[in-house]
Amino acid sequence: MLTPDFSRFVLIPLFVLNMGAMIITLFLKKKIKPEFSRNLDVLFFVENVIGLICCIALGYIAFFVD
Repeated sequence: MLTPDFSRFVLIPLFVLNMGAMIITLFLKKKIKPEFSRNLDVLFFVENVIGLICCIALGYIAFFVD
C-alpha cells in the first residue's frame, strides 16, 4: 500500500474516530461520579496518545513524502 493511500484510508478515519471517542469520553466524565472516573482518565490518556501518533504520522506524510 502506498503511503498516501495509507494516510487516506487508515490514518484519517482513525483520527476522526479517535476525536469522536474523545468527545464522548468528555461527556461521560461530566456525568459520572468522581470515584468512578479513574478508568475514564486512563481511556482519555490512551485516546490522546493515539491521536498524537496519528497527527505526527499525518504531518510527516503531508510534508515529507512525495
